[in-house]
Amino acid sequence: MNISLLLLIAITQITICLSANEAQQSTNSYLTVADKAHFKKILEPGLKSNDVSLVYYAVYGYKLLGETLPNQKDICDSLMKVAKDETNLNTEKAFFIASTWKAIGSCPNNPNIAKVLLSVVDKDGSSMLELYYAVNGLTALSQKLPREKIDKVVKAMQSMLRKDDNLWNLGYTFHIASDLGASGVVAWDRIEDAIVQADEVDGQYLQFEGGLSVTSFLVNGILKLSNTLKTKPPLTTVQTVKMANYLLSRRSVQTPKGVTNLLSALTTMANSDIEKPACITLANEGIGISAQQPLVTVKVCDILGNSLTSVSKVIANSATRVGDDSVVLSKQSLQASPTDKTLYTLNLMETKPERGFYKISITAGTVTNTVTVKVLCQVMVDYLEIGTGDADQTTQPKLSRVTYPEKLTNKIEADSQQKLVMRFLLKDGATKKNMRTHQAFVRLSSASTSNDGKKGHEILFVAEPDASHVYKFDMPVGSAAGNFDHQSGDYNVELIVGDAILNNPFQWKLATVTLKFPEPTSAERIDKSNSHRPKLDVYSTKPEIKHMFREPEKRPPAFVSNLFTGLCLAPVLLLLILWAKLGANISNFPLSVSAFTFHTGLGSIFVLFGIFWLKLNMFVTLRYLLSLGVVTFLAGNKLLSHIAHKHKSR
Repeated sequence: MNISLLLLIAITQITICLSANEAQQSTNSYLTVADKAHFKKILEPGLKSNDVSLVYYAVYGYKLLGETLPNQKDICDSLMKVAKDETNLNTEKAFFIASTWKAIGSCPNNPNIAKVLLSVVDKDGSSMLELYYAVNGLTALSQKLPREKIDKVVKAMQSMLRKDDNLWNLGYTFHIASDLGASGVVAWDRIEDAIVQADEVDGQYLQFEGGLSVTSFLVNGILKLSNTLKTKPPLTTVQTVKMANYLLSRRSVQTPKGVTNLLSALTTMANSDIEKPACITLANEGIGISAQQPLVTVKVCDILGNSLTSVSKVIANSATRVGDDSVVLSKQSLQASPTDKTLYTLNLMETKPERGFYKISITAGTVTNTVTVKVLCQVMVDYLEIGTGDADQTTQPKLSRVTYPEKLTNKIEADSQQKLVMRFLLKDGATKKNMRTHQAFVRLSSASTSNDGKKGHEILFVAEPDASHVYKFDMPVGSAAGNFDHQSGDYNVELIVGDAILNNPFQWKLATVTLKFPEPTSAERIDKSNSHRPKLDVYSTKPEIKHMFREPEKRPPAFVSNLFTGLCLAPVLLLLILWAKLGANISNFPLSVSAFTFHTGLGSIFVLFGIFWLKLNMFVTLRYLLSLGVVTFLAGNKLLSHIAHKHKSR
């Protein structure tokens, strides 16, 4: 492999990496006015709630939205009642009350809140959640901890992280450390431990296991700690954008807590002095570019929809048509809107682009993103001919030309030996070039209605273009009779043309044709009659399904069964006869509890096997066998030990 080829491969890989990074420099969307109105509706009920946590989320959410609280005095009075009730005041309530007071900014303070929060810091064994409530609550009350208490909190955090460093504990640590000032540097190294646990989805989103709540909490904590220490977090621009993409994708959240968590994280990211994601997107998604609407409007803003002060110029690097990669412009500046600082426009039609989809690379400051627009065109019917021809194609079809949007004056007649023929050509209204469309249908519908007021038959056919883009439609009347149920009569012929890049899709009623179908055959009549039979009601009650047991096999005669039983018992009888003949030494039977227990247990096991054969199942038998077996085993072990000891003593 030569050096030039190696250089080419390296340049290609670098270009791919750079383009991948550029695609992730901007978020996919931003908070719109409609999103903020949706959030406000969700937060409103919390302002009248008796739950201090719901009140906090509603008040803090209103503050993040920049909305004015309608009932500040009522909220302050309600919180003061809870603060005065020392018996029911816990750490969680104290935290929410203190944070709500800070968000409102004008509520009177109560010393009980600080007392409860300080007690958590003073006592040993406080959980990470309690420390988070205490430190953040005291920060909301503008109370600084002395050095010895800060050191105690730091040691407690480190001790609990060594035991359990799950995502929530890491998040609590970042939030606590951000309120401890320079002492919070002890948590800085744990940021990477949290980031490596983030999951990437579809190459666009970065989230933590647990969803919106833990992701927003961690993002808030990491960025707050970074702002406190004035240090860039170990997050790349791509990771920051992907996290913002994930948060923005959760704008459909339906709870006050979810709304506030989402707004808090997005606001922290938007106001960060270190890493601030931007958004470059189309201001009006789905609007096509045409001669009537030549402007591409791009919105350049932060993730909250506010203008970027750092952006003074927006440039379109290139506009490339999807499909053939033809470039229509390069390095062209966009014009700023005089009424909206976030909007920039580009007149794409000045480059006279052909119809299709275009990818435009936009750079605003240091951020680059690609937006996709569609250039529309006006379709025109160059010519259209319709008529009839022989089904066997022995002669040329007789066609009449129709001009759009007129209708053919005379009726076309076609019988079962003929076919309906249509030829038409579509052209681009701007370039006058032949063109194809995604949708080109020929619709035949009955021109009259039946006596009961119902419409007649309606059939859609697809017109197919040839190599020269001429659309052709041939319908043999005899072969198509089944589609029309052999209903002869007048039918309207319409041409339907549509496409995603058409500015003027149309439906054109161009002629009326009289179709004469052949009479249906006997087989077709039978099929038609069967098709009109009423169908069974699939939802009616079905007959009960009863299980059919297999008939038992025929038993053998009683003589055979008794003979078989006797043969099975013959060995027992033989054993008794041999014992009588040889002489069983019954006198040598040891008279002990273990001997009687062992033989009784052994006999019981044999009896259990017999009962199992007659009526017991396996599980019941095993339960009895377990108890009998243990007793028999212990007794047998004792008996054998006694016999062995007796033999040794002799």
